[in-house]
Amino acid sequence: MELVRRTIRMTRQKGKAVSQITLDDDYNISETMPDVNLIIQEKGKLEIGEIRAENGRALIRGELQFQVLYLDDLEEGGLHSIRGKIPFEESMNVETARDGDSLRLNSTLEDLSAVLINSRKMGIKAVGTLELIVEELAQEEMTTGLEGGEEAEIRTIHRTAAALTVQKKDTCRVKDEIILPANKPNIKELIWQDVSLRSTELRPGEDEILMKGELVVFILYESEDGEQKTGWLEQTIPVNSRIDVSGSHEGAAANLTVALGNADLEVKLDYDGELRVLHIDAVLNLDIRMYEEEGMDLIADLYSLKKELFPEKEETPYERLLISSTSRCRVAGRIATEPPEMQILQICHSSGEVKLDEVSIAEQGLLVQGALQVEVLYITSDDSHPFLCRKEALPFEQLIEVPGMTKDSVWYLDSALDQLAVDMVSGTELEVKAVVILSVLVLARERAAHVVSVTEAPLDTESLKALPAFVLYVAQPGDTLWDIAREYHSTEKRICEINGCALEDVHPGQKLILIKEV
Repeated sequence: MELVRRTIRMTRQKGKAVSQITLDDDYNISETMPDVNLIIQEKGKLEIGEIRAENGRALIRGELQFQVLYLDDLEEGGLHSIRGKIPFEESMNVETARDGDSLRLNSTLEDLSAVLINSRKMGIKAVGTLELIVEELAQEEMTTGLEGGEEAEIRTIHRTAAALTVQKKDTCRVKDEIILPANKPNIKELIWQDVSLRSTELRPGEDEILMKGELVVFILYESEDGEQKTGWLEQTIPVNSRIDVSGSHEGAAANLTVALGNADLEVKLDYDGELRVLHIDAVLNLDIRMYEEEGMDLIADLYSLKKELFPEKEETPYERLLISSTSRCRVAGRIATEPPEMQILQICHSSGEVKLDEVSIAEQGLLVQGALQVEVLYITSDDSHPFLCRKEALPFEQLIEVPGMTKDSVWYLDSALDQLAVDMVSGTELEVKAVVILSVLVLARERAAHVVSVTEAPLDTESLKALPAFVLYVAQPGDTLWDIAREYHSTEKRICEINGCALEDVHPGQKLILIKEV
């Protein structure tokens, strides 16, 4: 008699940790750059270089990469930008972390500001949040069958487990060219650039992941046209890619995330020898996890009328899929420009970043609270301040319904900007309409008791003789037909044949005729 086992592959969350980092440094303007008159806009991101787990802690190394757009103090009032880096190192305490564990880190730049100390020096201040999930790859064995046990009575329980079938990281490269429209002047030098990813859609296919989206490219540049010193361009590049993923199939439950890595812009000559072609080379980083729901009939108990069987039982943890879905949340609001006396003449570029403040388990599912951080670069009516940037956080709240979710459930949530539109209401007010994508996968943590080993022995004839040959039994609360049959050396099928009942659990007070089987 041999037990048949089935292996379920899964990741098990061992711990979570959240840490907030503060970065503060001074930046000196290069001698080749003009003095600063006004800081217009700051942008940055946290770039993680190294992350590793040690005994009880995780070490994270990275850097803040920032760029600042400013107006010089010359009479013409030209635009310039500077770039810099601030390295950081953070140690996060996670008692369960061990060398070799899988680490998932979500880094968010909460705030970035550049303060003018003097015309040759800026103070760079940033606040970032590091959210770490420590996981380990586990393989659990479940008993699903019995070989050589034809004489055994077997009780099974049906369970559905979410098995991890694919776990990998990959990259997708996007290369394209943008040709300046005829009404735009030639590019002399790039001043400022902003590349963002929007409207992404990741869908499992047969041995591949289908990805759609948009790269929004914006540049400010010094033109060769003396009448229009500063030029700008915003253009959208469609993204349609297929990523080979062995084991993927259409309709699979998945936790798929994509983020923009590096995006390099290079100005090239067109066929006429003029600088009117913008070459873009962007790298998209993908994190791919796919799950397969596997139904199993586990052996919960067994016995035999021909021999003594002593099953050993254990509770094995597993995960069950509750939901894998994508929802959309509309965000809208109005932004007043500051100072109000500087009227908006034209919007140059708008960008947005989704920042989650709190994700909590509510009665009906996951309650997501956050804000869309919107930045709008525009031209003003004041010649002394030709460009200004307005920042505003628009709050949102979304309840993602997840039936059956508890505080012990495991969830993965990814947020992204789907659509963003900013329009002028008046010379001092802007209207923002946006759509935020929330992709969630929730797994329920459960345990199943099943037989892990069986010891055989000859039938105990003395104990069998001690059992009465015939019993009129009155069912008690908590009784099951299986337990009654096992105790009185019979079978569920035989009891039902004698009493004319169905193979279902009995109810309290029900009278049953029991005959010992020998």
